Amino acid sequence: MAKYRVAVGLLCGAGFTSLLLLLIKLSSPSGIALLLSLLLLPGGAIAHFLAKSPESDPPLLVLAANIVVYAAVSFVGLFIFGRGVAPEKMRLATIRLMSPVALLIGLACTPTFNPLWPRGMTELTKQEKALRDALPVGIGMDGARSVLRSKGIQFQEETETSKAVVVNRTAGSMTAAAGDRVISARLETQASQFPCGYDIEVVLLFGPDERMKDQYINRLRLCP
Repeated sequence: MAKYRVAVGLLCGAGFTSLLLLLIKLSSPSGIALLLSLLLLPGGAIAHFLAKSPESDPPLLVLAANIVVYAAVSFVGLFIFGRGVAPEKMRLATIRLMSPVALLIGLACTPTFNPLWPRGMTELTKQEKALRDALPVGIGMDGARSVLRSKGIQFQEETETSKAVVVNRTAGSMTAAAGDRVISARLETQASQFPCGYDIEVVLLFGPDERMKDQYINRLRLCP
């Protein structure tokens, strides 16, 4: 009897988690998708701890962690409320759940149907590199303006009147001296990993001679 409870609990956990991912995909982007995604937080926290990644967690690890969490919840529910269920009924429930749960898991493991799967990240890396190569340290302000305009990137300029930190991120920081010129911009991209998207942040630092002293061109994670 116990083995059937474990099997049914595991199948319920896997089926619920997989169905949840598919519903998030179908309802995204919307408030419903964000509300449903809250149900992924328990497994997401476990996956984040195991992956130890500041950026994102492996989608399949998040899936597996949530399956374990909801399988445990299902098993406890069966233990409390299913004591009077006959072993034969538990065995039949196990058999009947196998096919639909296997289908749901298969869909949830497919990037097209899994909203947790990263999208456009390779292209994002290419865009970052292309911008860094096009805006090397030492380029003049006029040249930098031309590059940004040619790529359709709107930008702002300002002159620092005193020493100041102009960017301070995990990926790096930049400090300007009095009289330095700063060009800043943000490029929208299609890269995302649910529920966050990514932009490219551009900060260019020029000295009084209008030659670039430093550059910061990195992805910026934007989450609801």
